[in-house]
Amino acid sequence: MGFRLKRLQAQLERELWLRPALASLFAIAMALLAYWLGGRYEGKIALKIDEESLVALLSIFASSMLSVATFTVSAIVAAASTVSTSTTYRASQYVLSDKKAQLVLSAFIAAFIYSIFSILALKAFEYGAVGRFILFLGLLLIVGFVLIAFINWVDHAMQLGRQETILTKLTEVALASINPETVHHWGAHAWDGRVPPDSCAVYPQTYGYVVGLDMSRLQAKAEEMQATIILATRPGEVSEVTAAIAYISPASTATDEFITTVCTAVAIGQRREATDDLRFNLINLTETADRALSSAVNDPGTAINVLHLQLKVLAHWAEVSQQSQAAELSYQRLSVLPMTAEELVTDSFSPIARDGAGFIEVGIRLQKVLLALVRLNYPPLTQAAQHMSAVALELAEPALVAQIQRERLRGLAKQVQDLADQLQSGYE
Repeated sequence: MGFRLKRLQAQLERELWLRPALASLFAIAMALLAYWLGGRYEGKIALKIDEESLVALLSIFASSMLSVATFTVSAIVAAASTVSTSTTYRASQYVLSDKKAQLVLSAFIAAFIYSIFSILALKAFEYGAVGRFILFLGLLLIVGFVLIAFINWVDHAMQLGRQETILTKLTEVALASINPETVHHWGAHAWDGRVPPDSCAVYPQTYGYVVGLDMSRLQAKAEEMQATIILATRPGEVSEVTAAIAYISPASTATDEFITTVCTAVAIGQRREATDDLRFNLINLTETADRALSSAVNDPGTAINVLHLQLKVLAHWAEVSQQSQAAELSYQRLSVLPMTAEELVTDSFSPIARDGAGFIEVGIRLQKVLLALVRLNYPPLTQAAQHMSAVALELAEPALVAQIQRERLRGLAKQVQDLADQLQSGYE
């Protein structure tokens, strides 16, 4: 149940309508509370507000908030469109799910709903002096909330659609997807690719992407059935009905109920999700750099900036991978397709090395980033960075016109190769 609630929460947080809807319900509840209290309190109040004045105030506020809310939605949509063209189209979801933008929109819509509902209630029901006073207090409270939200929104709206802002967000999401569980095969054994002879293949029922694994549920079911489960997939992998996503061993334990449990424990969506998919997060950064290197944009500076961000992410991945918690085995009966350093480095740098081959500044920065990865002295990352350095040099040499540029790049690539060889000899 925890896995399902976590996924539901993550999905709802991405919805732009949720917070405005909740704020609208709260506004309606405030208006109803004013009517309820007004009918039960018979004491005197210091401030008396007649119905016409209150309706006039609410009408002015409603018309203002409708205009501001419409403008806010337009600004959010425009920022999402800008982000999708300047970085990657998948980054637009981070604009739409921005909490501050949702909070501001919620404030404006709640104020509009409160004003409209209060006007209708005043015309339909007898509120009395106390009820009108409480409605007025509610109006003051919402006005204060709107003012605070608007002040925050003025600065935030200027930053929302900027490339720098979304690159920071993409980096934060990538770093958040790195934890001891995801770097160490989700707490299970690393699958070596071999299928046990006495096993039953489990096939998905739909096409899409794997977006989550309910490891606790799978472990509990495997213990109940005295079986082992090999998950030939992981978050980010393609799911299609002709390729097995799991193997149950021994095959004699693979009842229909067991197979159904495995299928439902592997969550499949129509698009990749960033929560547990580090490769997806790195690809989003890479696509931003790749777009900047296109002839239409011609912005190598952005690609260089992305290289630094990717170095930060991969360095954090190496750090977490070497923590003692990452080596803990939580699910003894499960094996999962591992995520390798070679895959991460390839996803991060291959498109940049290919499309930035003719930019000497990009080639130099790429080699320096790979040298920094080698200096981290983490064996899997060292080998992957050494291989990528050779690939990047091979792509760049025919693309560079000046011999002096090729020689400079060879010198940097040689530093990467020499240091990697030195460290790998120490590993042995």
